[in-house]
Amino acid sequence: MGAHLQGRARPRAGRGRHWRRRLRVFLALVVGAAGAPAAGLAQTASDGANLWQRDTLTGDWGGLRSRLANAGLTFALQQQSEYWVNTVGGFSRGGAADGLLTASLSVDLDKAVGWQGGSVFASGFQIEGVGPTPLRVGALQLISSLEATESTKLYDLWFEQQLFAGKFSLRFGQEGVNDELMLSQNAALYLNSSFGFPPLMALDLPSGGPNYPLATPFVRARYQPDSQITLIAAVFNGDPAPPGTGDPQLRDRHGTAFRLDDHTLSFAELWYAPDFMAARQMPATYKLGMWVATGPFADPLRDTQGVPLAAPSSSGIAFQHATDHAFYAVVDQLLWKKPGADAPSVSVFLQAMTAPADRNLSNLFVAGGFNWNGPLPGRSKDAAGLAVTYAGIGNAARQFGEDVIFYTGSGSPYSAGETIVEATYRAQFAPWLILQPDLQYVVNPGAGIPTPRSSAPLKNALVIGTRLTITF
Repeated sequence: MGAHLQGRARPRAGRGRHWRRRLRVFLALVVGAAGAPAAGLAQTASDGANLWQRDTLTGDWGGLRSRLANAGLTFALQQQSEYWVNTVGGFSRGGAADGLLTASLSVDLDKAVGWQGGSVFASGFQIEGVGPTPLRVGALQLISSLEATESTKLYDLWFEQQLFAGKFSLRFGQEGVNDELMLSQNAALYLNSSFGFPPLMALDLPSGGPNYPLATPFVRARYQPDSQITLIAAVFNGDPAPPGTGDPQLRDRHGTAFRLDDHTLSFAELWYAPDFMAARQMPATYKLGMWVATGPFADPLRDTQGVPLAAPSSSGIAFQHATDHAFYAVVDQLLWKKPGADAPSVSVFLQAMTAPADRNLSNLFVAGGFNWNGPLPGRSKDAAGLAVTYAGIGNAARQFGEDVIFYTGSGSPYSAGETIVEATYRAQFAPWLILQPDLQYVVNPGAGIPTPRSSAPLKNALVIGTRLTITF
């Protein structure tokens, strides 16, 4: 079953001993950020905006940023730094630090060269540190959405053309699936990776699928005939990493493989945002979608002759299915809001995906939660949330675990799935500065599936962390 986990980030040898140094760096960033308000209130920036009120830490660069934007060029630079402590369970107790520096460039071709409706976007990452999941917790669902193998990578690189007064757009180049698809606006509050990219796909698709940090070539068409309906269709290269063994994130270390000769991953998605809900001040968005991936996809239970893979008589070569597919739904719903632009509100979300168990390790994903925006007086930009995510293990994969016990007399059964409960609070001290403490409780880390680090089921884990985000 280890092949199913090949797309996950793994710790590099010797890196764990540096977590204390990373903690000192993280604390220095927090202390420096905490001191920024006083400095900002005592002085004005060169562009005339108070430091604490700027959209970005570095301001307007003496007017240069605005002039570039008027010419169609928008630069962005953001640093996210995290520190996590696993207090109990998992692989081990202790700390882990990671971070992500993201740089991007947007080009409005209408402003830049007079190309109406055209735009170009590029982004890249500097991934830092070893996150808590491979180092401390051992969960299938990564504790942090930033966790990945350390590297410098190109990610997005695409061109988009708007047509028919913006009702239709065509985009092609390179990006990740969850740049536009399967997204919940309210789920974006949470730090666990599952709320951004379903673990079902991360565990089942080659190299973890076209998802951070591995984007892949694609083409996407979007049609929005009115304010209520949006239709999206997209085709991605199915495997973002070149062939080989080991960590796929290292096989495409710099995000420049630009593979076009693999199998495909295709999407169709429908969005419905009913006008009558918006008129009642209860806006909602409902999404239905499906994806189809061309194979091959290994059967987790039987070999090419139908013999159980765990049996001594098995050839050890799994039966190959030609395709894989899944159906999914996403709901975002505002439940309550006080009158006023920045008034408190409560929203809910739900994400669900199901796939056939006969060719997937995970065949079910369900996540949902409650968001409270503006929970404290005078803190209208803050948000608090409580959410749950579940990655289910398919019956065929669980039967394989039972077969191993039957034929070898050792081992332990797989769990039905892994559940994570996350509580978080995002405090925005300035448009460019966010501090987000976070707590996650992991039930059945790894779902009892053996790994090179542990052959026995892991105990439930409690992980506490903080993310600091600075936009330059």
